[in-house]
Amino acid sequence: MSIPNATQTAENLLTDYAEVLNTANTAAIASFYTFDGLFMPDGYQSIKAIDLARTGERYLKKHGFHISFHIQNVSEENGFVFVQANATTKFNAHQGPEAIQTSSRDFFILRKDDTVWKIYKYIFNQDDQSVVA
Repeated sequence: MSIPNATQTAENLLTDYAEVLNTANTAAIASFYTFDGLFMPDGYQSIKAIDLARTGERYLKKHGFHISFHIQNVSEENGFVFVQANATTKFNAHQGPEAIQTSSRDFFILRKDDTVWKIYKYIFNQDDQSVVA
């Protein structure tokens, strides 16, 4: 795959993935991951793709989660696509009027699962956090 195709693939996948997270469509989350995919959130234990729906449902629905990804770099090598991105996330931590906004550095490794590119590994770490009205 050429870099422009890899970039378009990554952009489409992350846009669709963000939409699923933002709408708390937890039943669809695991479909974005390979069967052996792994989500490695900052400050928490790694979560297997098969466990994401159960884990995500509690969090996404309770906190009004909203994320957007901004791709910085895409490279492709040996059947994997590596995506470096920044993300902006907003959520309510305490069910009050104030939301917390964070920014993070996100790294995705994509792998083809049959004919579809999916998330094989996703890791991120927070850069900044602020309270917004």
